[in-house]
Amino acid sequence: MHQPTRTRVARWILAIGIWLALSVSLGWYYTFTYYGRAGWPMPLIEPCLALVMYYFSVLNVATEIQALHWVLVFPIAGVAWAFTLWLLAAHLGARQYALDKTVLAIALTCLPLIAPLPYMSLVAGQTSAGFDGHRMLSVALRHAWVEPWPWLTPMYFTLGMIAMGLQLAVYRRAFSARGRRAWLHFLASAIAATMVVCVTASLVAIPLRQWFE
Repeated sequence: MHQPTRTRVARWILAIGIWLALSVSLGWYYTFTYYGRAGWPMPLIEPCLALVMYYFSVLNVATEIQALHWVLVFPIAGVAWAFTLWLLAAHLGARQYALDKTVLAIALTCLPLIAPLPYMSLVAGQTSAGFDGHRMLSVALRHAWVEPWPWLTPMYFTLGMIAMGLQLAVYRRAFSARGRRAWLHFLASAIAATMVVCVTASLVAIPLRQWFE
């Protein structure tokens, strides 16, 4: 395997790993806050697309499968977002990076939202006797609960704003569109990616529900 190919593969693997870590970090957040009552959607495209994809393909199955389902939609949503940006940029003549470099650059902007993951995992497994891995898994699978603290949502939302700021900065490096053309490109990509994940999730949900429900 030649070095350029190894580099491309490594970029894809790293990007997917980042989005998987994002799914776990936000999974803790929404589990702690009982999403829909206290949790807020994050001000970043990938988590919003992942939430749309998850709920358009939601399955009435055991929590273990629901957790796996949640984890898998994040890299799909992330790739859909980065690829849509890259694809539509061709019509503007605005590409700066190759696809693999664009995907990784977009994924790296999610790191602020991943930062709380180790602490959230520790909190999920905390008992009066210390850390318990079984307790952590019980919380992850919603067999046990953690009460959210007042600053949890503001903290995650602030980290999401930082991540969005980083993504806009990366956009300026990855694409040459500026001003009105850039905003149109960004908005059109967000709409197109949303449509893609909605249709994909709805179609995929049909056989999944037949198999698992």
